[in-house]
Amino acid sequence: MAADDEDELTVDDLEDDADGLLDDTEEESEGSSDPSWGPTMVVNNTTYAVSLFWQPLQDTNDPYPEVKETVENVMEGADLFCLRSGTSPQYGIGNSTEGHKAGMPSAAAAVAEIFQDKPSSVAVFEVDEGWWFIAVRNDLILSEEDILYLKEEDAKRAFYAMMAVPDWGRKIAPASWEIEGTEEVDLWDILKNPGGSKLMHINKGNPKTKLITIGAGLLVLFIGWKLISGLFVTQKKPVVRPLAPLQPLFEEEEAPPPKEVIVRPWEKLVVTEDLLNRCQAAVQQIKMIVVPGWKSGMVSCSSSGASTTWTMEWGDLSWLKRAFAEYNTRGMDFIIDDAGKTAVISLSIGDIAIHSQAPKLRMYESREELNNIFQAIKMNISLQEERPVTSTSVNQYGLSNETKTIQKISYPKLHFSFSSDLPMENWLGLFNKFPALEITRLQYDPNSNTWTYEGQIYEPIL
Repeated sequence: MAADDEDELTVDDLEDDADGLLDDTEEESEGSSDPSWGPTMVVNNTTYAVSLFWQPLQDTNDPYPEVKETVENVMEGADLFCLRSGTSPQYGIGNSTEGHKAGMPSAAAAVAEIFQDKPSSVAVFEVDEGWWFIAVRNDLILSEEDILYLKEEDAKRAFYAMMAVPDWGRKIAPASWEIEGTEEVDLWDILKNPGGSKLMHINKGNPKTKLITIGAGLLVLFIGWKLISGLFVTQKKPVVRPLAPLQPLFEEEEAPPPKEVIVRPWEKLVVTEDLLNRCQAAVQQIKMIVVPGWKSGMVSCSSSGASTTWTMEWGDLSWLKRAFAEYNTRGMDFIIDDAGKTAVISLSIGDIAIHSQAPKLRMYESREELNNIFQAIKMNISLQEERPVTSTSVNQYGLSNETKTIQKISYPKLHFSFSSDLPMENWLGLFNKFPALEITRLQYDPNSNTWTYEGQIYEPIL
């Protein structure tokens, strides 16, 4: 563990050591570019994302606007991000072109959670890929201090610079560096759980904004056409009509009633990737809330929002109300039952993008394809067909024998349901494989870290 305050290095000692290190590497540093770094490292057979750019998160209810603003202004071209809970929520930004991938857990977020007993910690861990440097100050990962250096000299230089900052609760460095007041910790011993902070795709655009822009453009074109056409149209002289209307030669027929416009369900499908991303972000926000004596149950999520049930095991109701008042998460609400021991928590996830996709596969084709895929990976899937109901007759008046036929419109579809502990991104390719597929409900089990996917695939109408 760290030495006492009287044994710690002084700022002058650190500056002398840093000067010596710079003298040894001066020739190598001259004419060189920025320190070389890596995007990933493998610990305990798990590939972690490192070298992320971290920023504090203001709006935990809808993090996408803040993430997109940072990408546009600071990290142009980045396409991945992850959320981190804690005393001060954060988001880290990565880039697939640099080696990051969706579904990778963040090493910095996992270690910061382990270091919460001493929220100000600075460390360098020697790994197979190089030297990983991480600095957490007041439970906040410093923005550019999550870096995997490929050269030991670069890691030493970063560590010495950060050691000049006082009041570190924990200081970790390789024993070979022989820095007084530090301890050596094996990363393989402490990083046994990757945690829940994983990289996700950044939503590429807001469909609502695009529709507004297109509508405004069409309106401008229409107004311009009306103005230009009015310049060249000759004004007709008014026609003087007789006071008494002429009798029509034949009776006018009544106009037929307007034809009912039927919108088929596959013409307004929820975009699967957008729903998965928002539900995953909502679950992480719900998991951030910790209430002593209350236990969270399964989390359900759909296009209408996320919800879960909290049950009191000990304590009282005031603890739950106080916790929600302190977290103050926008878009989150709760309802207490009559006994005051169960609370239903709901969280808005915003507007989900909609798209249209016509069905192409017959029901038996979708069923056979899904069975082949899940049998190959040795997983269970539940399938159930639903055939359309043409019409039904009901007694309209109750006492009389007159009946009225009410037409019910439904469409053939194949319902599916399965559970998996794999990252959501692993299933996106499967969902995109089937035309007119719709995810109707997602359910997350916090005890087993398992997602249950429920949806339906529409069959073309012959």
